[in-house]
Amino acid sequence: MDASLDDARAAGFDTVRIFLRWDKIETIEGAPDWSCKYVADADTEDDGDLRPGLPCDGSPCGCGYSADERVATAARRGVPILLTIVATPTWARGTAAEGCPADTPPRALPLRRDKESAYRDFVGKVAARYGDVAYAFELWNEPDLAACRHWAGTREQYKAQILSAATVVKQSGAVPGLVVAPTLEEPSGAAMDAWIDWSQPIDRLSFNLYKVKTAHALETLDEMAFWCNARPRCPGFYVTEFGAQHHGAHNCPGPRTGGPGATDVQIMKRCRKRPACRGFFLYALMEDQRPECDRGLLTTKGCRKRRLCTIAKFDWKSGSARSG
Repeated sequence: MDASLDDARAAGFDTVRIFLRWDKIETIEGAPDWSCKYVADADTEDDGDLRPGLPCDGSPCGCGYSADERVATAARRGVPILLTIVATPTWARGTAAEGCPADTPPRALPLRRDKESAYRDFVGKVAARYGDVAYAFELWNEPDLAACRHWAGTREQYKAQILSAATVVKQSGAVPGLVVAPTLEEPSGAAMDAWIDWSQPIDRLSFNLYKVKTAHALETLDEMAFWCNARPRCPGFYVTEFGAQHHGAHNCPGPRTGGPGATDVQIMKRCRKRPACRGFFLYALMEDQRPECDRGLLTTKGCRKRRLCTIAKFDWKSGSARSG
């Protein structure tokens, strides 16, 4: 983690996004263990194996990094932190919405009727514990992802059970305590209107930009900026995942380009010219865990193990793109 953060800062990125797995931290209701280690998606190889060098002693809470370790590593370097809070623990899980497949991940399940306030309660604890070092709190991730992979409830349940935690963040006293929600896989103005509860104190929206063609990705960015500017209550947005795909499998999401990083540079440049676009995140801080897709600012070719591989960096002063 130290090496990844150092490389990210050296590449000019000034914020880190950390996933807090609710299902790993609060395995027992009312007793969150912030020191219990867990393995996040970015801690594994594409085949599911743990990354080389990842701490793992085989005991309970012995693999990966704990919430405290993840947050402290970034805070120690003065890196602004956005916390993405996801995954329903066993004791709070309800039933999947109609139409979700039989293999829906249990952590994606909505809350059951007698636990509908459980996520709000946990987010309040997160804000109280990390509110002095984290500047923003993202409520869940990609609820519109196909096949119920991240959220297996309805839009109404998402608004009532998840977005309602925005008020809790504000009440915690965290400063600035920005609330980010939701990250959509298929962004559009209509999709945002469908997923957002505009009565909640939401400070930023977010979405991904994975399109078959670079031009389509840029068009979507412009469409979202136009929609946001035309809607008085839209607070601006982050592009959470974006990037080039080259030499990847034909069914992997992501724009294809002739050279690595070209799409990334164009997205950055276009974002900076759109006031509604407040920033963008790297897909991961490690070597890409999806080498068959080879998407984002990371590539499996030429990367040092467990180190950030920056394949495109834009020099805004000279107006040129360069690889590194």
